[in-house]
Amino acid sequence: MTTVQKIYEYIDSIAPFETAMSFDNVGLLVGNPQQTVTKVLVTLDVTSKVIDEAVKKGAELIISHHPVIFNPIKNVLSDSVPFLAAKNNITIISAHTNLDVARDGVNDSLAEKIGVQIDECFDEDCAVFGHLESEIESVEFAEQIKTRLECNGLRFTNRDSKIKNVVVSCGAGGDNIFLAKKLNADAFVTGEIKHHEIIFANENNIAVFDLGHYQSENHITEKLTKKLSENFPDVYFEKSEVFTDGIQYI
Repeated sequence: MTTVQKIYEYIDSIAPFETAMSFDNVGLLVGNPQQTVTKVLVTLDVTSKVIDEAVKKGAELIISHHPVIFNPIKNVLSDSVPFLAAKNNITIISAHTNLDVARDGVNDSLAEKIGVQIDECFDEDCAVFGHLESEIESVEFAEQIKTRLECNGLRFTNRDSKIKNVVVSCGAGGDNIFLAKKLNADAFVTGEIKHHEIIFANENNIAVFDLGHYQSENHITEKLTKKLSENFPDVYFEKSEVFTDGIQYI
Protein backbone atom coordinates (compact mmCIF):
# COMPACT_ATOMS: atom_id res chain seq x y z
CA MET A 1 0.00 0.00 0.00
CA THR A 2 1.46 3.35 -1.07
CA THR A 3 0.63 6.51 0.84
CA VAL A 4 1.12 10.18 0.04
CA GLN A 5 3.87 10.23 2.66
CA LYS A 6 5.88 7.55 0.85
CA ILE A 7 5.68 9.45 -2.43
CA TYR A 8 6.59 12.67 -0.63
CA GLU A 9 9.67 10.99 0.85
CA TYR A 10 10.76 9.72 -2.57
CA ILE A 11 10.47 13.20 -4.11
CA ASP A 12 12.40 14.56 -1.13
CA SER A 13 15.17 12.03 -1.84
CA ILE A 14 15.67 13.18 -5.44
CA ALA A 15 14.86 16.89 -4.97
CA PRO A 16 15.16 17.74 -1.26
CA PHE A 17 12.47 20.20 -0.26
CA GLU A 18 14.95 21.96 2.02
CA THR A 19 16.91 23.08 -1.06
CA ALA A 20 14.01 25.24 -2.28
CA MET A 21 14.73 28.96 -2.40
CA SER A 22 13.65 31.10 0.55
CA PHE A 23 10.76 32.76 -1.31
CA ASP A 24 9.31 29.43 -2.36
CA ASN A 25 6.51 27.29 -0.90
CA VAL A 26 6.97 23.58 -1.54
CA GLY A 27 6.03 20.20 -0.12
CA LEU A 28 2.64 18.85 0.95
CA LEU A 29 0.40 21.89 0.46
CA VAL A 30 -3.10 20.40 0.52
CA GLY A 31 -4.44 17.17 1.94
CA ASN A 32 -3.51 14.16 4.02
CA PRO A 33 -0.04 12.54 4.14
CA GLN A 34 -1.55 9.21 5.21
CA GLN A 35 -3.97 9.01 2.29
CA THR A 36 -3.67 5.81 0.27
CA VAL A 37 -2.75 6.44 -3.34
CA THR A 38 -3.63 4.39 -6.43
CA LYS A 39 -3.66 7.09 -9.15
CA VAL A 40 -1.61 10.29 -9.49
CA LEU A 41 -1.67 13.21 -11.92
CA VAL A 42 1.62 15.02 -12.63
CA THR A 43 1.35 18.59 -13.91
CA LEU A 44 3.23 21.86 -14.21
CA ASP A 45 0.38 23.79 -12.54
CA VAL A 46 -2.82 22.90 -10.72
CA THR A 47 -5.85 24.58 -12.25
CA SER A 48 -9.59 23.94 -11.86
CA LYS A 49 -9.45 21.90 -15.08
CA VAL A 50 -6.67 19.74 -13.62
CA ILE A 51 -8.78 19.19 -10.49
CA ASP A 52 -11.70 18.12 -12.72
CA GLU A 53 -9.37 15.77 -14.58
CA ALA A 54 -8.18 14.23 -11.31
CA VAL A 55 -11.76 13.71 -10.15
CA LYS A 56 -12.81 12.07 -13.44
CA LYS A 57 -9.77 9.79 -13.43
CA GLY A 58 -10.02 8.91 -9.75
CA ALA A 59 -6.64 10.37 -8.79
CA GLU A 60 -6.12 10.87 -5.07
CA LEU A 61 -2.91 12.88 -5.51
CA ILE A 62 -1.67 15.65 -7.79
CA ILE A 63 2.04 16.40 -8.03
CA SER A 64 2.75 19.85 -9.44
CA HIS A 65 5.86 21.84 -10.21
CA HIS A 66 4.46 25.28 -9.43
CA PRO A 67 3.06 25.61 -5.90
CA VAL A 68 -0.72 25.50 -5.66
CA ILE A 69 -0.33 27.89 -2.72
CA PHE A 70 2.47 30.40 -3.23
CA ASN A 71 1.64 33.59 -1.34
CA PRO A 72 -0.07 33.68 2.08
CA ILE A 73 -3.79 32.98 1.76
CA LYS A 74 -6.28 35.49 3.20
CA ASN A 75 -9.38 33.56 2.15
CA VAL A 76 -10.36 30.21 0.64
CA LEU A 77 -13.34 30.70 -1.67
CA SER A 78 -15.45 27.96 -3.20
CA ASP A 79 -14.03 28.44 -6.69
CA SER A 80 -10.37 28.47 -5.59
CA VAL A 81 -8.13 25.55 -6.50
CA PRO A 82 -7.15 24.67 -2.90
CA PHE A 83 -10.83 24.58 -1.92
CA LEU A 84 -11.74 22.38 -4.90
CA ALA A 85 -8.89 20.00 -4.08
CA ALA A 86 -9.91 19.69 -0.43
CA LYS A 87 -13.59 19.35 -1.36
CA ASN A 88 -12.75 16.40 -3.61
CA ASN A 89 -10.33 14.81 -1.11
CA ILE A 90 -7.37 15.37 -3.44
CA THR A 91 -3.92 15.86 -1.94
CA ILE A 92 -1.35 18.12 -3.63
CA ILE A 93 2.44 17.99 -3.41
CA SER A 94 4.40 20.79 -5.10
CA ALA A 95 8.10 20.53 -5.97
CA HIS A 96 9.30 23.85 -7.40
CA THR A 97 12.76 25.40 -7.04
CA ASN A 98 13.99 22.27 -5.27
CA LEU A 99 13.20 20.37 -8.48
CA ASP A 100 14.68 23.14 -10.62
CA VAL A 101 18.13 22.72 -9.06
CA ALA A 102 18.07 18.96 -8.41
CA ARG A 103 20.43 16.78 -10.38
CA ASP A 104 18.43 15.51 -13.35
CA GLY A 105 15.87 18.15 -12.41
CA VAL A 106 14.40 20.93 -14.53
CA ASN A 107 17.58 22.85 -15.43
CA ASP A 108 19.61 19.69 -16.05
CA SER A 109 16.83 18.22 -18.17
CA LEU A 110 16.38 21.41 -20.19
CA ALA A 111 20.10 21.59 -20.92
CA GLU A 112 20.14 17.94 -21.95
CA LYS A 113 17.15 18.30 -24.26
CA ILE A 114 18.58 21.30 -26.12
CA GLY A 115 22.03 19.80 -26.53
CA VAL A 116 23.99 21.61 -23.81
CA GLN A 117 26.56 19.47 -21.99
CA ILE A 118 26.74 20.70 -18.38
CA ASP A 119 30.11 21.80 -17.01
CA GLU A 120 29.04 23.55 -13.79
CA CYS A 121 25.89 24.00 -11.71
CA PHE A 122 24.93 27.19 -9.89
CA ASP A 123 22.13 26.05 -7.59
CA GLU A 124 22.03 29.31 -5.65
CA ASP A 125 21.23 31.07 -8.96
CA CYS A 126 19.04 28.28 -10.33
CA ALA A 127 21.25 27.94 -13.41
CA VAL A 128 23.69 25.64 -15.17
CA PHE A 129 26.65 26.44 -17.43
CA GLY A 130 27.72 24.19 -20.28
CA HIS A 131 28.79 23.87 -23.87
CA LEU A 132 27.49 22.70 -27.23
CA GLU A 133 29.19 19.85 -29.04
CA SER A 134 30.22 22.24 -31.78
CA GLU A 135 29.94 25.96 -32.49
CA ILE A 136 26.73 27.01 -34.22
CA GLU A 137 25.00 30.18 -35.39
CA SER A 138 22.24 31.75 -33.27
CA VAL A 139 19.48 30.91 -35.74
CA GLU A 140 20.71 27.32 -35.95
CA PHE A 141 20.60 26.99 -32.16
CA ALA A 142 17.10 28.50 -32.13
CA GLU A 143 15.93 25.90 -34.65
CA GLN A 144 17.60 23.14 -32.61
CA ILE A 145 15.79 24.26 -29.45
CA LYS A 146 12.46 24.60 -31.26
CA THR A 147 12.73 21.09 -32.72
CA ARG A 148 13.94 19.32 -29.60
CA LEU A 149 11.36 20.92 -27.29
CA GLU A 150 8.62 20.67 -29.93
CA CYS A 151 7.88 24.40 -29.54
CA ASN A 152 5.55 26.30 -31.84
CA GLY A 153 7.93 29.22 -31.56
CA LEU A 154 10.40 31.12 -29.38
CA ARG A 155 12.09 34.52 -29.17
CA PHE A 156 15.81 34.89 -29.74
CA THR A 157 18.49 37.46 -30.47
CA ASN A 158 21.50 37.09 -32.73
CA ARG A 159 25.14 37.12 -31.70
CA ASP A 160 27.76 38.40 -34.15
CA SER A 161 29.74 35.17 -33.84
CA LYS A 162 28.97 31.49 -33.27
CA ILE A 163 27.74 29.98 -30.00
CA LYS A 164 29.64 27.45 -27.91
CA ASN A 165 29.19 28.20 -24.17
CA VAL A 166 25.66 28.49 -22.78
CA VAL A 167 23.95 29.36 -19.50
CA VAL A 168 20.57 27.69 -18.97
CA SER A 169 18.06 28.97 -16.38
CA CYS A 170 14.54 27.60 -16.54
CA GLY A 171 11.36 29.53 -15.78
CA ALA A 172 11.62 33.19 -14.83
CA GLY A 173 15.41 33.13 -14.90
CA GLY A 174 16.04 36.32 -16.86
CA ASP A 175 18.13 37.97 -14.16
CA ASN A 176 20.74 35.25 -14.65
CA ILE A 177 21.83 37.09 -17.77
CA PHE A 178 24.29 38.83 -15.42
CA LEU A 179 25.67 35.44 -14.39
CA ALA A 180 26.04 34.62 -18.10
CA LYS A 181 28.13 37.77 -18.49
CA LYS A 182 30.39 36.80 -15.56
CA LEU A 183 30.92 33.36 -17.09
CA ASN A 184 31.69 34.79 -20.55
CA ALA A 185 28.83 32.77 -22.02
CA ASP A 186 27.95 33.13 -25.68
CA ALA A 187 24.28 32.40 -25.15
CA PHE A 188 21.59 32.45 -22.47
CA VAL A 189 18.51 30.20 -22.48
CA THR A 190 15.56 30.90 -20.17
CA GLY A 191 11.79 30.85 -19.86
CA GLU A 192 11.25 34.55 -19.16
CA ILE A 193 13.46 37.59 -19.61
CA LYS A 194 12.75 41.33 -19.21
CA HIS A 195 13.41 44.06 -21.75
CA HIS A 196 16.32 45.65 -19.89
CA GLU A 197 17.94 42.22 -19.50
CA ILE A 198 17.73 41.65 -23.26
CA ILE A 199 19.33 45.05 -23.84
CA PHE A 200 22.13 44.10 -21.43
CA ALA A 201 22.63 40.87 -23.38
CA ASN A 202 22.81 42.76 -26.66
CA GLU A 203 25.36 45.18 -25.23
CA ASN A 204 27.51 42.23 -24.17
CA ASN A 205 27.12 40.14 -27.33
CA ILE A 206 25.19 37.35 -25.60
CA ALA A 207 22.52 35.63 -27.69
CA VAL A 208 19.22 35.25 -25.79
CA PHE A 209 16.74 32.41 -26.26
CA ASP A 210 13.41 33.10 -24.57
CA LEU A 211 11.39 29.87 -24.67
CA GLY A 212 8.40 30.93 -22.58
CA HIS A 213 7.97 29.71 -19.01
CA TYR A 214 5.84 26.69 -19.96
CA GLN A 215 8.16 25.39 -22.68
CA SER A 216 11.23 25.77 -20.48
CA GLU A 217 9.77 23.53 -17.76
CA ASN A 218 6.94 21.33 -19.00
CA HIS A 219 9.37 18.62 -20.14
CA ILE A 220 10.03 17.71 -16.49
CA THR A 221 6.50 16.37 -16.00
CA GLU A 222 7.12 13.47 -18.38
CA LYS A 223 10.47 12.63 -16.76
CA LEU A 224 9.04 12.82 -13.24
CA THR A 225 6.07 10.66 -14.23
CA LYS A 226 8.45 8.00 -15.53
CA LYS A 227 10.63 8.05 -12.39
CA LEU A 228 7.64 7.78 -10.09
CA SER A 229 6.14 4.93 -12.12
CA GLU A 230 9.38 2.98 -11.86
CA ASN A 231 9.58 3.44 -8.10
CA PHE A 232 5.91 2.82 -7.27
CA PRO A 233 4.69 0.03 -9.60
CA ASP A 234 1.45 -0.36 -7.64
CA VAL A 235 0.43 3.23 -8.42
CA TYR A 236 -0.66 4.59 -11.79
CA PHE A 237 1.07 7.89 -12.63
CA GLU A 238 -0.08 10.01 -15.55
CA LYS A 239 0.92 13.37 -16.95
CA SER A 240 -2.04 15.74 -17.07
CA GLU A 241 -3.72 15.76 -20.47
CA VAL A 242 -5.55 19.05 -19.97
CA PHE A 243 -2.97 21.49 -18.64
CA THR A 244 -1.46 24.03 -21.02
CA ASP A 245 -0.49 27.67 -20.70
CA GLY A 246 -2.81 28.52 -23.60
CA ILE A 247 -0.15 30.43 -25.55
CA GLN A 248 -0.62 30.42 -29.32
CA TYR A 249 1.63 31.73 -32.09
CA ILE A 250 0.55 33.39 -35.35
